[in-house]
Amino acid sequence: MAYKLGFILSLVFIVELFVLASDIISIQIIYTNLDAVSVVVGQSISKYGGITQDVINIVETEAKAHIEPVGDNTPMFGSLFEYRIYRDFNPYIVSTKAMEISITRSVMIGYIS
Repeated sequence: MAYKLGFILSLVFIVELFVLASDIISIQIIYTNLDAVSVVVGQSISKYGGITQDVINIVETEAKAHIEPVGDNTPMFGSLFEYRIYRDFNPYIVSTKAMEISITRSVMIGYIS
């Protein structure tokens, strides 16, 4: 009888571990998706010289995220342009509040490889 009670109590901890692992995996998947979208977006920003409506549409459809420039520098040919792509995530165990997962990248305007 005691081993059954111990088994039932240990199931609570195992379920919590699975939920924690699912939160961590979800955060990693979102971060990887943001990173992949940032590469595509970086090429478009470098080609067109800034954040255009096409870039915003790519970020919203592919990653369900938002994009914004970092800093107040105006994009000029040959200068570095920094941007940030971010998305909110509501975890189950990691935090009680919504987390913001973001990635910051920079590209050189006019340099297309």
